[in-house]
Amino acid sequence: MKFKKVAFSKFFLFVLFSFIFVEIFHVSNNKLPSRHGDDAVYFNSAFNINKFKISSSQIEEYRVENHKNAIKPPLYSFFLAQFINPGKNIKLECVYKKIVPKNCLEFIQEAKKTNLYIHYFHVFLIYIIILSITKNNLLSFLGGFLLLSSTYFLKTTNLFLTENFSSLLLLVHSFGFYMIFSATKNRSIYLAISSITLGLLILTKAIFLYWFYFLLIFFTVYILKRKLFNFFKINSNYFFYFLSGKKIIQFFLLILIIITPWQLRNFIDRGEFKISLQGGNVIAERVEYLKTQTEDIKYGMLFYTPFENIKNIYKNELKKTSYMFDENSLNSHYSNSDNFETGYVLSKLNWSEKNKSDKVFEKSIEIIKENPIKHLYLSLMFYIRGVFLETQNDEYPAYLQVISSMVHWSSILLLPIIFFYSLITFDKRALLILPSMFVIVSYSLFTDFEPRYGSVVSSTYILILMMYINSMLKNLRNEK
Repeated sequence: MKFKKVAFSKFFLFVLFSFIFVEIFHVSNNKLPSRHGDDAVYFNSAFNINKFKISSSQIEEYRVENHKNAIKPPLYSFFLAQFINPGKNIKLECVYKKIVPKNCLEFIQEAKKTNLYIHYFHVFLIYIIILSITKNNLLSFLGGFLLLSSTYFLKTTNLFLTENFSSLLLLVHSFGFYMIFSATKNRSIYLAISSITLGLLILTKAIFLYWFYFLLIFFTVYILKRKLFNFFKINSNYFFYFLSGKKIIQFFLLILIIITPWQLRNFIDRGEFKISLQGGNVIAERVEYLKTQTEDIKYGMLFYTPFENIKNIYKNELKKTSYMFDENSLNSHYSNSDNFETGYVLSKLNWSEKNKSDKVFEKSIEIIKENPIKHLYLSLMFYIRGVFLETQNDEYPAYLQVISSMVHWSSILLLPIIFFYSLITFDKRALLILPSMFVIVSYSLFTDFEPRYGSVVSSTYILILMMYINSMLKNLRNEK
């Protein structure tokens, strides 16, 4: 009881500190959604959901009803739509004018506050989760502060992107998944938490649908192993306590209840039973890089790093090859991937297949199978790209930028090491890291791994870091 009172008072102080910190350091800018970028798709969809009750990324009102959105998963836009209020006087077209009217600019600024609320909730949640596991107020404060002070997440509160929202959901899902196998009571609650948040994750980032498929295999192996152990009268090992088949079915059923309505909507509207119709395009962009000569891939690895001193040593080589990796170049692999005539994947499809996501996806996988070694080599290049999240921003103090870089960069670099260490030492914390490992591996293998993608694992990394520090402190106390 005494601990709960102390914990509550310290949490209250942390909340107060967080509001003051953001008030001092957060910079709200007038940046608008880029007309053809991901942020525009999410924002436009939220606007049209709120005003017309239709998920559409179209800017012109007369096109909204006949151009329903299926490019991106819907959840972030649906969430954002609940907190914006365009009213009768605001039209979406005004956001994209050369000179944005004052009332429209004010509307955008109000909409951005939703992202700030997400950030606050994310920070408060990680504080509570760390405290619930470690019972250490200091580590809870430290973990919360590392997330609170992230210059990347602070910066992206001015953008309409899903990474902060996804990171929050992944944190809760990973925590619930870990507690299923670690808690001594309330396992059904943790099962429901993990299941529901995975369903929401799938509706936020479609790549998590493949994590759903992975878990189907995981739990199948789990059931078979348990039955095998029982048959030979062997005690279950560390991970495999009794979890009934009924509970596992409930886990997957909850997910399906959440995601199936959106899939049915896309099937009725577009003829494809999918979360997003972008999956084919994403992997086609990735396959385009197979055009890169093997000897040039090492320069791609260098191109995606922020180390200018090293780049200067190889400036001549980079001058010859960088156009391939620079997405702003008209001749880059990224730019060429959606060309029907010269794109590596699209040029191999007939005209009726080029706009079908499933056909593009199938052809992409086929090409990858033909070039497995080179594909893996490129995966290493994109893994390196994913490490270096852009945390530099002159609007924030240098020490915050350094802290943010250390947290975000090390999350991609160290999580695989921590995972394999936990695995070989039969540490159940491997289960906490497993969803994040899926994210890192999937983005490396099947996307061009824009650094912002990897930011979704940051809060889970902070949680596992605080847990290991807590274990070290306990060991030191025991030794004394």
